[in-house]
Amino acid sequence: MKNIFIDINKTKADYYQFIKSCRILEEFRLTPKSEVSPYSLCFAIFGYHLLGYNNKIRENKDSWDVILRQQLKFKRIERKQLGRLDRDKPYLQLLTFTLSALFILDTLKVDPLAKEVLELIPDNIVRELKQSGALDGIARSGNYAMFLGILLIHARDYLGLDTDETLDTWARLSLDSINQFGFWGFSKTMSHLQFQNGYHQYEVMDYLQTENTPWDKAADNVALLADKDGHFAPYPGGGGCYDYDAIYIITGAGPKAITRHRELLIRTAQTILTEQNADGGFCESHYIRPRTVKNLSRSAKHVFSAQGEARKERLRQSITLLRPKHNRIHTHWSEYSRQWDESDLWDSWFRMLTVARIDVALDPKRISKWGFIDYPGIGFHSLLGHK
Repeated sequence: MKNIFIDINKTKADYYQFIKSCRILEEFRLTPKSEVSPYSLCFAIFGYHLLGYNNKIRENKDSWDVILRQQLKFKRIERKQLGRLDRDKPYLQLLTFTLSALFILDTLKVDPLAKEVLELIPDNIVRELKQSGALDGIARSGNYAMFLGILLIHARDYLGLDTDETLDTWARLSLDSINQFGFWGFSKTMSHLQFQNGYHQYEVMDYLQTENTPWDKAADNVALLADKDGHFAPYPGGGGCYDYDAIYIITGAGPKAITRHRELLIRTAQTILTEQNADGGFCESHYIRPRTVKNLSRSAKHVFSAQGEARKERLRQSITLLRPKHNRIHTHWSEYSRQWDESDLWDSWFRMLTVARIDVALDPKRISKWGFIDYPGIGFHSLLGHK
């Protein structure tokens, strides 16, 4: 099948140049204006791998392995002083990102971070899932459920721990709690929160090849939330996470769902490719700042084009994002707060990962053109055939 997108090779080459622009010696910054951070190094490695720059990975393998492990150690000490590591999102996120990055570097088997993983394996998976709110679709609980799933799979595959029964319980409880939209929670209509939160559980079920997962139902309901540009966020411009999460669900549902939503998938990919910044990177959204009449009008139309809970979400977001505290985006990935339209390594990887999934969905043979990660979590693709 001929590639239907605009010059995707140029897009990939420009993205590569952006990754390079964020580098300082052996480390990386989230944006060219921010300080170096351990998260940014992971995002850069993911980007190189996705683009197929394996030579860069081999050249820096030893130094990056040392940096990743040292930075994780420092973060562990820092976050442990603040409370429980097993409920600490910044640490759990860095740990799982680091595991994926070490897998790419091919150094994970040498030292699979046994201590760091085993100390987080819960004694009672039922209690953990219920207390975290993961079975009720509580905001951010899906992320925690994914962390648990990744760590349990890692302990099984790399540490020799028998976690099959615990993983089966994880999957059974998750499936038994799914609502009529294919996600989690008690909303009477489809919402952005449901898929953005629930996507994380789908990642683990995808890797485990969990039977009876309602992919088709979830995909069709996610597709209903697409705006005219093929974006899926509760605010205009998509958002790296929202767009990727939605496209992951739709493309993960398989050939029939891909055929049903083919036009939407193409629209999303083409929109994302046209939104690449001049520096080769991608941003969160081009339409939140500045507060121009055009952007405010776009936000209003975005609100009224939705229905039910999704309309309420969009209205709340449009009002909230008007506040000065949201002039910039604040995350735990860097001390520097980036602008909404500023290129960064996270959004750039997610945007290209979204395009990659669409490209492969429309032509599965193109899986060889992209570097997905054959490890549980973000960046995995079921066509890699890990089992």
